[in-house]
Amino acid sequence: MKKMLGILLVFVMGLSLAYSAEAALSKEALGKVLVGIDGAYPPYCFLNDQDQVDGFEVEVMNEIAKRNGIEIECRITSWPSMFGQLDSGRIDSVGESITVNEERKAKYLFSKSYVMGSNRFLVQSGKEKTITDFKDLAGKKIGVATGQSAYNQLLDIQKKYGVDFEIVPYESSTNAYDVSIGRIDASYMNPVAGMDLSRKGNMNLALADCPAFETYLCAYPFKKETERGQLLAKIFSDSLDEMARDGTLRTLSVKWFGIDISHVE
Repeated sequence: MKKMLGILLVFVMGLSLAYSAEAALSKEALGKVLVGIDGAYPPYCFLNDQDQVDGFEVEVMNEIAKRNGIEIECRITSWPSMFGQLDSGRIDSVGESITVNEERKAKYLFSKSYVMGSNRFLVQSGKEKTITDFKDLAGKKIGVATGQSAYNQLLDIQKKYGVDFEIVPYESSTNAYDVSIGRIDASYMNPVAGMDLSRKGNMNLALADCPAFETYLCAYPFKKETERGQLLAKIFSDSLDEMARDGTLRTLSVKWFGIDISHVE
């Protein structure tokens, strides 16, 4: 009898734990999902004429929310504090074409990738041939947003090619304006965002002839070892897979960038 009661107790406890885990991991238990954007990175994310968040990242978030019956809010967050907000749980992820690298993978759980990109040098139009290879950077002032992979790539370029140039740090990618007025020689950034800034600001910038140093995959980071982070990473990954298969991700990429840079893996 005692043996039967023991077996029954273990069975009931197992059901209780299974139910508790399922309830904790359900989409319905998520509440509002907050994704940080800085609002100054067009066409990825920006404030439109109605002072509303807009852009590629916002539409991807809207599509993921619609497919899963959840609420996702793109919240304006300053770039320097972005990962601090993620670490503290004030936001759930970052929608800023975050590059996946080994350092970040050690700290964060990433969704599948959704775009493949590269960083390039933006110069004043007509000066494209002033930087045709990395040796041409010698003696130049190159602007870059701190905290982004582009900054680390410039350090790698200096080390690999033994070239001496000044890295001028900025808090955002708006340093493209300083290229247009000649304060710096070039801005190193995502070319899609850079050329969009140039068009909207009448900056008359162009891509230097120098090829990309490396390509990279972008994905959404989440807090590791938390039920919420694990569930969100799965939701985002599954949705991105679906959007790649049915062509939605490609359509959004062409709409906002003029080219298809979508890539899910």
